[in-house]
Amino acid sequence: MLTLFLGSSVYADELKKESNGDEAMKQFLFEYLDMPQDSDERESMTSKIFSNFGMLPHEKTFLIPLAYTTQNYETRDPVSYPGYDEFNKNIEAEFQISLKKVLSYNFFGLNEMITFGYTQEVWWQLYSDSAPFRETNYRPEIWLTLPIKDKMESAYAPKAIKIGFWHESNGMGEPLSREWNQLFVDSVFQYDSLLATIRVAAVDAGENNKDITSYLGYGHLKINYFLKKHQFDFTWRNNLRFNSENRGSIKAEWSYPTGNSKNNFWYLKIFNGYGASLVDYNHHQSRVGFGFLFSR
Repeated sequence: MLTLFLGSSVYADELKKESNGDEAMKQFLFEYLDMPQDSDERESMTSKIFSNFGMLPHEKTFLIPLAYTTQNYETRDPVSYPGYDEFNKNIEAEFQISLKKVLSYNFFGLNEMITFGYTQEVWWQLYSDSAPFRETNYRPEIWLTLPIKDKMESAYAPKAIKIGFWHESNGMGEPLSREWNQLFVDSVFQYDSLLATIRVAAVDAGENNKDITSYLGYGHLKINYFLKKHQFDFTWRNNLRFNSENRGSIKAEWSYPTGNSKNNFWYLKIFNGYGASLVDYNHHQSRVGFGFLFSR
């Protein structure tokens, strides 16, 4: 989504530098190769050598070797949560990989982008005896991003609308299987160093988690704030029931470059509420983890 806002000359210069770097790498390597004469064959070989197939970072990609949770998983009902007796550590590891691929641009003549994304997050009981993976969540999704030209020149109007569909599941058998589908609309706002995304979603929940919206609601609010090299991210989910049944979650994240690196970051993640993972959609917990971020 951030690529929608890379329009300034500063960013253009940065992209130009990266492009010049790529060209230098190609020139260096091609001195040692007999490249095909056919232009299409050269392009195919270049894509193969440089693994340049248009895959881009999507959500955060991170590794958290130390994450503390207030959940005592080993105390859960062994009938409803078979095998959970071996998850006997409150400190575990967590990692996520997330990529996207732009499928088309301006197909409808609206400067829109159609994109496919895939995110996989793993909770790993690294410090238990056999170091098992406690849970893995898989989320393929596809969406259309439509930039908006604000004719009223209002600072409060959305900069883009994102319409999409996702399926998220944990790939587990009964009774631990959890899944849900979302048909969603995101409104993206930007003012100076602040980005905000408001999501509204229609939800189709799986048989084992029919009440997931009672805990996570029908959307979320995400805020990204940039201060020099620091990035602060906040995500709020809520069922918007302002009574004794009010439930939701809040997640706060901080990242900062490691040394002089431009694409490796220190990463702090704090979570409180429901839905830290799909199995935990109806279990309240607090989590804090520290590690490394590889894409913001």
